[in-house]
Amino acid sequence: MMTEYKQLSPKLSVRPQVEPAEVGELAARGIKGIVNARPDGEEPGQPTSAELAAEASRHGIVYTHIPVAPGQATADDGERFAKALRECDGKVVGFCRTGARATGLWELAGKPE
Repeated sequence: MMTEYKQLSPKLSVRPQVEPAEVGELAARGIKGIVNARPDGEEPGQPTSAELAAEASRHGIVYTHIPVAPGQATADDGERFAKALRECDGKVVGFCRTGARATGLWELAGKPE
């Protein structure tokens, strides 16, 4: 099944859940950063942030975890998202269960390019 990506800016795309086995593919596509907006344990079988961080590190990808429950993102979360984008030298993929929270964080961050 092909994962749906939504391009929000030249630097950022969002999508549903990233699986550890997909991180190498993301690296091969030139992705330099991953932002995970899901709290650990939100859904049975969901990979943990630690698993994803380890895989990202193995592939030279900067990994940021900004766990946000649906509808509960704060201005601080938006600032952390903006910082993650600023500090990453290259394309970034943000994800959550559907991509909506990652999009919301980008909006809270002021929709940076």
